[in-house]
Amino acid sequence: MRIQLCPAFMDWIVFLVLFAVLYSAGERGLTGSQHAWLGAITMMTYTVVSLLVGLILTRRNARILLLLSTVATTLCGAASVMLQDFAAQMVCLALLGVGLAAFFNSFQTFMRGETVPGQLALTVARYTLAWSAGSSLGFLSSGAVYRLGPAALAAVTAMVGLGVLTLLLQHRHRSLDEASVEEHIEPVVHGARMVNPEYVLVAWCTIFTATFVQRPLQSLFPALCGHQGVPPAVVGGVLFLHMLLQGVAGYVLGRFAQWRYRRAPIVLFHVGAAIVLGLVAWRPSVVTSCAGIVALGCYTGFAFFSSVYYASNAGRRSFNIGVNECIGGLGCLLGLFVSDATMTHTGNESAMFTVGAVALLVSMLVQVLMLMAPRRPAADGRLAAVWVPAGTVKE
Repeated sequence: MRIQLCPAFMDWIVFLVLFAVLYSAGERGLTGSQHAWLGAITMMTYTVVSLLVGLILTRRNARILLLLSTVATTLCGAASVMLQDFAAQMVCLALLGVGLAAFFNSFQTFMRGETVPGQLALTVARYTLAWSAGSSLGFLSSGAVYRLGPAALAAVTAMVGLGVLTLLLQHRHRSLDEASVEEHIEPVVHGARMVNPEYVLVAWCTIFTATFVQRPLQSLFPALCGHQGVPPAVVGGVLFLHMLLQGVAGYVLGRFAQWRYRRAPIVLFHVGAAIVLGLVAWRPSVVTSCAGIVALGCYTGFAFFSSVYYASNAGRRSFNIGVNECIGGLGCLLGLFVSDATMTHTGNESAMFTVGAVALLVSMLVQVLMLMAPRRPAADGRLAAVWVPAGTVKE
């Protein structure tokens, strides 16, 4: 679907802007706390607005919000890379978070409305590949274009935003009367387990963990490399490969229906990612850090596909996704500040890898124990399912 290019282009803007702002902060000699604030302010506004937008979004109003947020995000992104004053960048990045929250929440509602029943996994897999590929291009182009100056970065941002707007205006959307996955639970395919509403909570836990681990690497790692004199093209290339691997992994995992609603993949991917980060923390260097960040893309691909799929296949989808995005924002914020505080306290820059490894193991245990816990009997003698926001669901 050509419409999936929209999140790819928008994430191109996001990561192009964030890389440029944070690498520039390292070159300008800003403090570690200022680095963290520049990396966090967008997610702070994104977190709050995502929850609010999730409460009001419907299939009917998603398209207009999508168009408005595209324009706002493009303008704020271009301004963020042009300005060099810390306070002015903070304001622009905060407004960028508002626009991004509206865009990604409304796009996912719009995306589900454009998907016929039975195709949710394919749509989510394409979405994971699209936005991850866009992010990877943002990192790569930022590292390559950065030395040309803020004007070149702003011009690229504006052109990419115009591309998103053009795609949305040209797209012929489906009638609201046509059935979509917004109102239907996905049918069970051969070898797969039945839909389990408890996995909405798994989705929220997984996306929190993924963003908690990933955001410090995307925000603090470029600033540290800039301070150490590592070329921006090298740093951008590492983050490009990480996001590209994430997209490919998420797309491929969409084909494994038998892995859904099972505990084994949760254990496999969380433990595997923890081992990778633990090895980097044990033998820290630029080479091992780069290799570990790239390899982590396998885990984040699994995490982002799973979290969006589970949240989109039960209850009130727009609300679930709004909470998904909100919790993901909280994970980014806590990951940034916990990693920054740990690095400051220990004086060890590799501490953020240790923090990530511990978070992965704790999250895995929480999810497994949560799924193993017996359901309490309801008043009528049936087993009570986990709370999922009420919504009209057709079998």
